Amino acid sequence: MKKVFITGISGTGKTTIAHALNIKCIHSISIDEVPGLCVWKNKVSGKKVDYEVELNKDFIETHDWICDVEILQKLLDAEKETVVVLGIAANQNEFLGLFDKILLLQCKPETFIERIMQRKDNDFGKDKSAQDIILSWYQEFERDLLKKGAITINVEGSIDEVIETIINEILV
Repeated sequence: MKKVFITGISGTGKTTIAHALNIKCIHSISIDEVPGLCVWKNKVSGKKVDYEVELNKDFIETHDWICDVEILQKLLDAEKETVVVLGIAANQNEFLGLFDKILLLQCKPETFIERIMQRKDNDFGKDKSAQDIILSWYQEFERDLLKKGAITINVEGSIDEVIETIINEILV
């Protein structure tokens, strides 16, 4: 059984890819869609945010999207077949070691900003000040993952092309 983590900056298509892989019978989990797996936490107090938030610069600078590593480990331990986990979390360096392979979704900044603005199921990055933050840290985020051995996946093409490339990487 392989455990694959797919990550990328907001707007690179993680949620879309998770759904497409599930349609192709490759069990995929979006960390944003598992209740209680990820939460916003205050960077200073560590307190969980349990109220509706405005995802603007002020909020993002004072909070992190945190994945509960214990819950993630339990999800992975329960799997009997290959599983693909998709998402991005501030603490993902704490759980990258749980995976056999890391795939990094990449596209041009104008592409991921356009996708962020078009999506209907997630407000993260729609605020201009939040986009500025994303643009300020995506290159460092990608460099860090590449240093950790992530394999890049270009997501500029059609979803069918992207899914074919990802499936080929999963099967290797």
